Amino acid sequence: MSDFLSKINPFFKFVFIIVFSTVLSFTRSIWINIGVFGICIFLILIGTKLKQYVKAIKFLLPVSFFAFGLFMTGLHFGSDTTSDFGRITLDSTQTGMNMAARFFAFAGLGLVFSLTTEPHDLIKSMRRDAKLPRKFAYGMLCAVNLFPYIKNEYKHAQLAFQVRGVRVGLFSLKPIFSMLVNCFRWSEMLSIAMFSKGFYEE
Repeated sequence: MSDFLSKINPFFKFVFIIVFSTVLSFTRSIWINIGVFGICIFLILIGTKLKQYVKAIKFLLPVSFFAFGLFMTGLHFGSDTTSDFGRITLDSTQTGMNMAARFFAFAGLGLVFSLTTEPHDLIKSMRRDAKLPRKFAYGMLCAVNLFPYIKNEYKHAQLAFQVRGVRVGLFSLKPIFSMLVNCFRWSEMLSIAMFSKGFYEE
């Protein structure tokens, strides 16, 4: 498979996605939203590698779940105020379909951008083409490089609680709190490192 989408300038691609998403947010046409999502899927099929295509499929599973939830919300609560509670009308059906289609459209745009853009390349492109100040570019690079450590820290916190015999649920805040403590410590270390490299207010 070709990966020509990955070769497009990341900054220009980012600007296009933001501008297009802004214009799309003012559109209420179901067919336009469906068309945008279809074009995004077509671009992923012809412009990404097989590994990225598999990631797209995994991403679309929860997207479909949330889109269905939005459809049901619009279906039961999108009718006019004069109708009975939960009554399904043509207007509420169109509202639900519009909400789901719009969610798919925005998810498709984000999926195309995230699968075909490396964070480091985007930051370098913003520094080169958008004249992003050096200290902001360096800070963004630090944040991007911290993501794997944050993920590992969360797993280590979960394991630590399990070793102590403490039950940690999927939505438990205990490992998140432990992870945030280390994140604050890392942020202080990064600020010191940036100051030592000359990234400070003059």
